[in-house]
Amino acid sequence: MAPRKRPETQKTPEVVLRPKSKRNRSPRELEPEAKKLCLKGPGSSRRSDSGCLWAGLASLRVPAPCSSIIRALHHYKLGRTSWPSLQQIGAGGSITGLKFNPLNANQFFTSSMEGTTRLQDFKGNTLRVFASSGTCNIWFCSLDVSVRSRVVVTGDNVGHVILLNLDGKELWNLRMHKKKVTHVALNPCCDWFLATASVDQTVKIWDLRQVRGKSSFLYSLPHRHPVNAALFSPDGARLLTTDQKSEIRVYSASQWDCPPSLISHPHRHFQHLTPIKATWHPRYNLIVVGRYPDPNFKSCTPHELRTIDVFDGSSGKMMYQLYDPESSGIMSLNEFNLMGDTLASVMGECVSGWSSPPYSPRFCAG
Repeated sequence: MAPRKRPETQKTPEVVLRPKSKRNRSPRELEPEAKKLCLKGPGSSRRSDSGCLWAGLASLRVPAPCSSIIRALHHYKLGRTSWPSLQQIGAGGSITGLKFNPLNANQFFTSSMEGTTRLQDFKGNTLRVFASSGTCNIWFCSLDVSVRSRVVVTGDNVGHVILLNLDGKELWNLRMHKKKVTHVALNPCCDWFLATASVDQTVKIWDLRQVRGKSSFLYSLPHRHPVNAALFSPDGARLLTTDQKSEIRVYSASQWDCPPSLISHPHRHFQHLTPIKATWHPRYNLIVVGRYPDPNFKSCTPHELRTIDVFDGSSGKMMYQLYDPESSGIMSLNEFNLMGDTLASVMGECVSGWSSPPYSPRFCAG
């Protein structure tokens, strides 16, 4: 069944601009371009006894969208400085996933094109290797960690997903997709539920307590294009997916079989671009994603800016667009801190910080 699209709206979202520096145009000078921004509105499963749990999650009350959080975001000039580097793994060794260790703030888990998923510290020491392919032809593309369940899950470029405990013992290693597993995510409220996304154009939902093989998924959600990411909302009741073309989908945990809410949005993918992934605000029902203007996209306008777009997670309506004249590249990854008052945006080797006063920037651009 095709996803339903929400009706289009003619209202132009507010564009929040970074304060002027000596070598930049002012927001007034940028206004003609900003006004050209337009938006297009949003437009067989395996069942188990988990259905009642999903219904319970879906009934949870989600805070109403708080536009003031985004309205208050102001962009500070953070300057450019060298990042302190960790152990470097050379060409072709990109870090594909990173999670801080919830049990130790000085440690973090990584998956990489080096062919490992490991635990490291900030001195560059490898504390534990959880998975190693042993070949340059297989690498790991994603990971997630649950302290409560004491597990690490990681996916590779040929469709395998590996589940391990925090001691490094492998619990199972199964081929769950036909192609690369681009994203794995554990439900923050019920961390025995796992979502996996793949370039095979599917997202699958699994119950880690019932995994017996590649056909033991609870639900399979087909997409029109390869999928970059699948993330549960902070309350665990919804699932946000980003494809490699122009669709952002929001699924309800109690209605996997129903068509998802669909947000049309340009974020096409090519080989040398960090995959664009939409993400949730940690406290409010907001979705944040970087825009990559596409001349073939229906609502594209001339001189469209590469903004960071903020959507209402319920209606799919665009609320605001953030734009930095000094960093006009594609903001592929965007992540809020736990309080939701600071946003980090990644473009290539640069990190931009958006913070709401009176808070000061807590990081610097590289």
